[in-house]
Amino acid sequence: MSERILQALMQLFAIGATLERLTLQSRSAVEEFLHQQISLQRVQEYLLLYDSFVIRFEGGDDSMRAKKKISGGSVKMLRICTEINKELNTRQKFIVFIRLAEFMSSAQAAITDEEKEFLETVATVFTIEPEEAKLCLALASFNFNSDSLDSPLSLFVSSKQEGSFSHAHSMIREDLDGTLVFVFMKRAQVLFLRYIGEDPITVNGQPTGYSKVTVLAQGAVVRSQKMQPLYFSNIIRNFLVSGEQESFSFSVNDLEYVFSNGKKGLHSLSFNVESGTLAGVMGGSGAGKSTLLNILNGSNAPTSGTIQVNGADLFRKDGKHQGLVGNIPQDDLLIEELTVFQNLYYNTRLCYGDLGDIEIRKKVDDVLDSLGLNEIKDLRVGNVLNKTISGGQRKRLNIGLELVREPSILFVDEPTSGLSSRDAENVMDLLKQLALSGKLVFVVIHQPSSDIFRMFDQLLMLDTGGFPVYYGNPSDAMIYFKRQVHLTDAEQSECPVCGNINPEQLFNILELHEVDEFGHSTSSRRITPAEWNELYKKSAPIVTKEIQSNFNPPNFTKATPFNQWKIFFIRDFIARLSNRQYILINLLEAPILAMILGFILRYSSGSEYTLNSNPNLPAYLFIGVIVALFLGLSVSAEEIIRDRKIQQREKFLHLSRNGYLLSKLCLLFLVSAIQTATFVIIGNAIMGIHDMNFVYWLILFTTSCFANLLGLNISAALDSAVTIYILIPFLLIPQILLSGVIVRFEKLNPAITRQEGVPLIGNVMTSRWAFEALSVEQFANNPFEKKFFEVDAVMSRATYKKDWWISSMRERLDKCEHLLIINAPADSFKVPLTVLTNGFNEEEKLHSSGRFRFPGNLLEKKFTEDIARHSRLLLDSLKEYYIDRFNQASESKENTLSKLTNTPQGLALFNHEKNKYENGSLEEMVKSSNQRDRLVVTNEKIIQRFEPVFHINKNERFFQAPLFSSVKNFAGEQYRTMPANIFVIWSMTLLLYLLLYLNFFRRIIQWKWKRV
Repeated sequence: MSERILQALMQLFAIGATLERLTLQSRSAVEEFLHQQISLQRVQEYLLLYDSFVIRFEGGDDSMRAKKKISGGSVKMLRICTEINKELNTRQKFIVFIRLAEFMSSAQAAITDEEKEFLETVATVFTIEPEEAKLCLALASFNFNSDSLDSPLSLFVSSKQEGSFSHAHSMIREDLDGTLVFVFMKRAQVLFLRYIGEDPITVNGQPTGYSKVTVLAQGAVVRSQKMQPLYFSNIIRNFLVSGEQESFSFSVNDLEYVFSNGKKGLHSLSFNVESGTLAGVMGGSGAGKSTLLNILNGSNAPTSGTIQVNGADLFRKDGKHQGLVGNIPQDDLLIEELTVFQNLYYNTRLCYGDLGDIEIRKKVDDVLDSLGLNEIKDLRVGNVLNKTISGGQRKRLNIGLELVREPSILFVDEPTSGLSSRDAENVMDLLKQLALSGKLVFVVIHQPSSDIFRMFDQLLMLDTGGFPVYYGNPSDAMIYFKRQVHLTDAEQSECPVCGNINPEQLFNILELHEVDEFGHSTSSRRITPAEWNELYKKSAPIVTKEIQSNFNPPNFTKATPFNQWKIFFIRDFIARLSNRQYILINLLEAPILAMILGFILRYSSGSEYTLNSNPNLPAYLFIGVIVALFLGLSVSAEEIIRDRKIQQREKFLHLSRNGYLLSKLCLLFLVSAIQTATFVIIGNAIMGIHDMNFVYWLILFTTSCFANLLGLNISAALDSAVTIYILIPFLLIPQILLSGVIVRFEKLNPAITRQEGVPLIGNVMTSRWAFEALSVEQFANNPFEKKFFEVDAVMSRATYKKDWWISSMRERLDKCEHLLIINAPADSFKVPLTVLTNGFNEEEKLHSSGRFRFPGNLLEKKFTEDIARHSRLLLDSLKEYYIDRFNQASESKENTLSKLTNTPQGLALFNHEKNKYENGSLEEMVKSSNQRDRLVVTNEKIIQRFEPVFHINKNERFFQAPLFSSVKNFAGEQYRTMPANIFVIWSMTLLLYLLLYLNFFRRIIQWKWKRV
């Protein structure tokens, strides 16, 4: 309390004393009040100040003014009251008022009209209601028969039923010799006590006088020699539990938990607790506090035992108790980029899908008011390195995120960790208010202060290894443990001087060590955890298992899956927009990479740059694919791991996992779309690639989307961001190495490659599909090559057949004829005949018109000279056919060229378009012009290596097509490579989404760890 307010109070007490006529008793009351507010050394200082004011008001004009009719207006008194009113909270105003009432009642005579008017004026200035003022005055004046005490705000505790009151509460305690009167000022949350009786009573170990009104703090215990302790929680529940409030019991029966390694984490535990209780869980490091909390809140399933609410399983599958439980872990569960209001607002929208925006905002504002966060609601939450709100405010906001949906059972893990003593008390006071409102609150706490310790209604203590060692009222815990170790002051729980409880002393007793012959403490405990547990079992309360009436959990309608998706997306979008570093890096990264890449690879051997003369176009295409993969991975790799704590909180809402994941995808796809678009626009402009921007963007965007899903999967599977970024190179290097660019597929290790088509290891690489799509589309479908591609394809296939394939078939036929001449064994014919048979069969499927008569399966026949002659004639006919095809296609191309270049303007335009759209290095790559082998002959067939971009074979399956083939066969139809490859990449992306939805990789990792 400030110096200024104490000085003003001394003046106010002095005015009351001059009105009262008995200043010595008033001085005693002032002295007692000062002892409660300030240190002992300063009490005399303020008493002297009080005395000076009394002397002043008893003489001169001030005396006359003080004794005038108060309604006429004591200006000085009103000024003092107004001054005090500005600095006192509601609780303090009631305490000051009841002390003033005690002043007025200190004389034997009845209170005068002047004194009543004085008190009424003070009550008016302090905004104390008339009924509340009368109640305080009746308690202070010792008038227990007054009708003013017949109020719902009064409680009489005695050995018999009070029959004269109809509205006041009553409690019978047969072991009490006298009467305890409690008055609860609900608006101020302050509880007063006055006692009538002969036996001395104590409050928190401190004696309370017969003529004194005592203010009961949270957790107070009223004791006497004959009476069983009367706890604050038992008293206050009479005033808080209304008929409309639905109560419930929370029962734990024979609960046990065993870790996957076989170690017991929690030994048999049973207890029963009622709603409206603040229950504390204490224990040393390794005692199993967090383990117990995770079992009670449903995060982990117990090995044995049950958890019931009114006799029904809390986590039963019918979902009836959905939304009943709230959980606040020790770590902050806040979205750091959002403001305090936004964190609460979007959480509330998820909880209440049936409410409109105005109602949602009102709910949020109400919670902000109750938490005292209104002034900072527009501040960003921030992180550990960039704090914008205090630790206590962060804790209160965490509580608010659960409080907004009003769960009936709330679990809180270490709410005071890392907070100042003042912030810790504020947070615990908020949790106590929740319990007093009818909720059940479990709090795991390590070493609370005395004030915080007293707030608990019930205390559960665990010892090392998960052994329960105490369950009951916190104030009795000290007595229990002292009795077990036979301490001399076993019946004393509070400090006899200050009335505080030292919770640390509980651990000192619990972990008491033996001493050796030299008086030194040893490592052996006097009483082991198992022995403490045996003592607990003997004194533990019996848990009743009777089934009570059904309890209806809070009724709230969470948002629909579609609305959840919208809320998740908007929440993430706003959070990303508020993170300037995130925006700048992700928006500038792609264009800067494009500028660097374009500048380095823009090569020209002449004075004028043309795309046709740039040998680096294939490198640009390949690096563009790798950049798309890298950007997609880097933007998504932390998304889920960053939200893991948020998901831990939201899992108690049972929200749609699909909605959450799709919101992530939509945001990531939007970022990837912007990144790939800026990369393509800038990179292509520098490289001189024209009229292909949309194609490039579509392919790179698809590639980046695949990387987004890959990043989300590793983000969901792993627990550390560092591990994720270490893993990214292991994901990118195979994409680089197995794309078919760095090392040709046919040159890989024979164990993983194959001669026909792309090996399996290459087909699972997105870089292979994306690079092939870019290369083929740039070569085959640019505005210049489009005019000639079909005819070039006919000429290429005809050239391959007439110059290479037919020659290879003749070599096999010659070998068979030689084997026939030397009369070789039949097995010697198998390999060449297999190649001939497969070759003719494939060719037969290409000529379904019946123009050629093919020999069929030569392996089923005996090779003869007639078969050899027929086969040779067939090969000669095929060669003539392909020569004709080549000539016709060549003539058609010459005619087209002649039309385009028959004028100087046409020739100039032709050369200009060729330089603008064509590229020699790319043409060399897709045609494999630098490869010596035009075909490869295996023991079964002839495989084409000649100009794969023109390769078409209706007989081959989808994955048999060579790299850079311009078409793919699927389900009997042929499709262009670009749409076919994009379809493959999106199929792999959808597969990754399915694995992400099932949390496949995380389950595999967790299963592996359990096996280890």
